[in-house]
Amino acid sequence: MKVYENSFDLNEWYVIISLVLLIILIWVTPKVFSFIEGTAHFVYGVYIGMFYDHTISVSPWDFYDVNDNSSYQSIDFFSYLMYGPYSYFFMYLYVRLKIKGFMTIAYILSWIVLSLFLEWVGREVGLFHYEKGYRMYWSVPIYMSAQILQIIYYHLIKLMRNN
Repeated sequence: MKVYENSFDLNEWYVIISLVLLIILIWVTPKVFSFIEGTAHFVYGVYIGMFYDHTISVSPWDFYDVNDNSSYQSIDFFSYLMYGPYSYFFMYLYVRLKIKGFMTIAYILSWIVLSLFLEWVGREVGLFHYEKGYRMYWSVPIYMSAQILQIIYYHLIKLMRNN
């Protein structure tokens, strides 16, 4: 087990403050989804974050560690919950701005840039610790696939609702 730090500091505060502020923002923004659909988009973000983190941050790849050490901690659960509001707002703005056609590509690219920025902030505050030469830009296909799948998921929900 690798230990990066032993104190409750900036990385934990980053997770807690981000999660609380984003959940409050979800609460106060005008609703565009039913409760169940909004929850589904939130849970999608948590699931996809956990899926990819537990795919590329464990053996045999072990490209990075999350938070203060290489073992699973309770704050890690909250860092995975933090993906939920971002996922929710990804679809919220997609629906609210009525993104269609070619603009979908620009929208996804914009969110990839935002995601890279947030990953950089996470790295700077000690949330992520890269191993084995991992570079942030390696995350681009992960963000792209997660966002494309979520848009497909949204349209499948819409199709099922209309039938």
